[in-house]
Amino acid sequence: MRKVLLLVAALVAGAPFAGSAVARDRGDTDRSAQTSNQIAAQEDVRIARIKANLRLTPDQEKNWPGIETVLRDMGKTRAERQVALQADRSQQKEPSDLIEFLNTRSKRLGDRSADMKKLADAAQPLYASLDEQQKKRFANELMDLSRGRNPD
Repeated sequence: MRKVLLLVAALVAGAPFAGSAVARDRGDTDRSAQTSNQIAAQEDVRIARIKANLRLTPDQEKNWPGIETVLRDMGKTRAERQVALQADRSQQKEPSDLIEFLNTRSKRLGDRSADMKKLADAAQPLYASLDEQQKKRFANELMDLSRGRNPD
């Protein structure tokens, strides 16, 4: 059953998910267990770095609070999700069947989709006010963020 779930995971979520499942099976851990507060602190640093890298003008600063709020909310959600996944892994908790896995994955993807929509809506006014160099920096940061990458 486990091999079937890993195969479905690879098909549904793509290679990164399957790779992490393989690493988990080998006992490898890329990250030590972190608390929600530690993860949130890392998100705060990331948000501050994004803002600093943009070098916003005073007029552009007016559009920053909306996106900062959404980024903090997304960071909090990501932290809670990561802590829950760490707990499941430490207990070696696996979905009991394929349908449970698919339903759980579907909910997570739906939640991420809603977060991305909020981010797009919040980012639009700021993005419209940026010059071309700022837009490139902002796009790179948000693309990394939306892919779950941490450029640190």
